[in-house]
Amino acid sequence: MQTKKKEINFSSAFYFFAFMFLVIYSFNSLSSILTPIAIAFFIWFLINGLSNEIKNIPYINKKILDFISTPLSVIIIIYSIFKIGTFVTSSMMELGSVVSQLDSKINIVIDKITTLTSIDIKEPLQRFFQEFNMANLLNRIFIAFSSIISNIMQIFLYVLFLLIDQRFFNMKLNALFKSQENRIKAKTILASISKGVRTYILITTTVSLATGFLTFLICQYFDLEGAVLWGFIAFILNFIPTIGTIIAILIPTVFALIQLTDFSAILSLFLALCAIQFVIGNVIYPKLMGNSLNISQFVVILSLIVWGAMWGTLGMFLAIPMMMILLIILSQFESTKNLAILISEDGNILRNNNKS
Repeated sequence: MQTKKKEINFSSAFYFFAFMFLVIYSFNSLSSILTPIAIAFFIWFLINGLSNEIKNIPYINKKILDFISTPLSVIIIIYSIFKIGTFVTSSMMELGSVVSQLDSKINIVIDKITTLTSIDIKEPLQRFFQEFNMANLLNRIFIAFSSIISNIMQIFLYVLFLLIDQRFFNMKLNALFKSQENRIKAKTILASISKGVRTYILITTTVSLATGFLTFLICQYFDLEGAVLWGFIAFILNFIPTIGTIIAILIPTVFALIQLTDFSAILSLFLALCAIQFVIGNVIYPKLMGNSLNISQFVVILSLIVWGAMWGTLGMFLAIPMMMILLIILSQFESTKNLAILISEDGNILRNNNKS
């Protein structure tokens, strides 16, 4: 009996890992097809989230708000995307020469640090900057946004058809699930996913805007060139937990080391950027998110690496919403609740079930 049980456990483990391998291989191989679809879904979630906020505007007739909420949300989101796209394109052209010369200027930074500290740390710093290539890093961010811009019409078509189809979602669910219990469970899962993703996108976007604006103000105060770009990069990188925060502090600091001559100004800029990231990332953001982001920090880092390996820089931006969706789905079924507990931060998956 025990031998048979071991064989069943071994078979289950084998099929699970085989399935995971196929999923990862498929996601990696079909990245050029799947990334525009994933982006379209998140834009769709954002449109619906903004639409719901517009519907709650006081002192305006509810029927009027219901009628204009979705078209107005689409206009606002599309306008914002085009403005961001234009800004990224102009910034790439403006800073193209600076980025291309960045690696050669790293030696100036190393010599400056060595002179200021009176310690010969040239070799380890050169090795560090070789591993952590700033020019490549900035280029990857720009390439990620260039790929979104190049697929923008395809993404908007997906979003358009999602908006058209969402009127029939309830009818489709009723046709798919004949049992009332299964239908309620399916609607609960979809409602939880929708609310979780909307909450994450809206709060993270708001917090990221605050981070980017404050970063811009600090860089502007210290007369650092490209202050607008550093603010924008801080806004974008805020969507990548931990790693994005570190990079958003390091990039302006390295440029400050190249441009500024006063070490106390460089140190003040570095500390001010650290203070912004710490207060917003560790005090304000968790308070606003509340129990919505119940994901283990280890899983966050692991998902950033896995999704980054599969889908590049875009995968890192989409990693946390993907893990949030996975956690909500796994927490709904008895057979997968143990996996949901492992992914969660504190093992309390009930709050994920009660989010809707």
